Amino acid sequence: MAPKFKFTRAEITDAALQVVRRNGIGALTARAIADELGVSTQPVFTCFSTMAEARGAVRSAAESIYDGYVEEGLRAEIPFHGFGMQYIRFAREEPELYRLLFLTHDAGEKGAMPKPSAISATCGSWCTASPRSSSPATAHTPTWRSALF
Repeated sequence: MAPKFKFTRAEITDAALQVVRRNGIGALTARAIADELGVSTQPVFTCFSTMAEARGAVRSAAESIYDGYVEEGLRAEIPFHGFGMQYIRFAREEPELYRLLFLTHDAGEKGAMPKPSAISATCGSWCTASPRSSSPATAHTPTWRSALF
């Protein structure tokens, strides 16, 4: 009979979340998670087949934490203001989770910010600056702005 797992997936995800909170997503390794739990890396790879899967679980946990901030903000008297204040509060209180959710360029991960090259490829000429006149004030007006005004 195989031995029982000593740690649940949720416990390992919580440990991984603590690693990310303290040191950022770049520090998330099987060894770091195992050190947080005080065990070898075996339990980590028993629950997660790859580190990409572990990062996905951490991202989901971070999204859940952020959702709590958002829900609190939307209960404010002025929901739009409350949402903005909670967004700022989340960034201040959870800087590494904020970086993970809003500033990370992880291709292929749900909710990840696209790489800047992907953004400019999507925007095309609308995002490029082009001189409209020789006036210094309008010399570098973006094309999208000149098309709208």
